[in-house]
Amino acid sequence: MKILASQFRAARALLGEDQEVVAAWVELDRREISRWEAARYKLFSSDAEDLQKAFEKNGIEFLSATGAQGAGVRWLKPGQKDRFRGAQFRAARAMANLSMRDLQAKSGVNRNFVTRLETGQIGGLNLETLKKLEQAFTRLNIELTPETENWGAGVRWTVPEPFE
Repeated sequence: MKILASQFRAARALLGEDQEVVAAWVELDRREISRWEAARYKLFSSDAEDLQKAFEKNGIEFLSATGAQGAGVRWLKPGQKDRFRGAQFRAARAMANLSMRDLQAKSGVNRNFVTRLETGQIGGLNLETLKKLEQAFTRLNIELTPETENWGAGVRWTVPEPFE
């Protein structure tokens, strides 16, 4: 299974882990993870496999591109606590490789709000604000996939080849 750098970024964001923690899982240097997530170079296939297995061990499933849908990631099991879908929005932002400032420009949503949402430090929210974020990701060809009774929520590209 071919895994995109954007999928590894999104998987790490869904878990809320930093590059150093993920690198330690597979005994790589954090800089290697950073360069790979930036698509500066490719991991050796054995490193990519080890990384995929480490994410799967931590509850993440990698989704292959199929027909009209692109690749993505999601929780292996339903029931993950994700108040207001903050981890899911964080994963979508990571998949698109956007900074907070970039997302603010694309969505019109204040980056301080996005920070609080992604870190679970928000008491209540305006549904219109969430809708703006969802619409921005839709324009970027990213879908926030819902949780079902069989698997957890996640994110995926809505096009098979997002970089062509």
